[in-house]
Amino acid sequence: WTFQRAGRGERRLVRTSRMTSQQKMSAAKNEIAAFSDMYNRMLKQCFEKCVEHFHDSDLSLGENTCIDRCVGKYTETQQKVGEVMSKVTASMQQTQPPPR
Repeated sequence: WTFQRAGRGERRLVRTSRMTSQQKMSAAKNEIAAFSDMYNRMLKQCFEKCVEHFHDSDLSLGENTCIDRCVGKYTETQQKVGEVMSKVTASMQQTQPPPR
């Protein structure tokens, strides 16, 4: 199973075994775009939260600590969301009738 764009920013879950190579390539591009989007949102949020001054070329100890914690919490949250999504996907696969 993978997510595929359904139009207007929506995504739908589709079975990868039924996908053509072009659809698989499109799904891979969507996954890369989703990861890039997640990374950029994390970067923006942690930077805005933690970096206070632009006087120095290096981050202060407090800024470094804040960024480490922020990135850790963000990635931990994303991992938990991914685990839940995997469980949902596995559940959907079990309840889905076999292909004809």
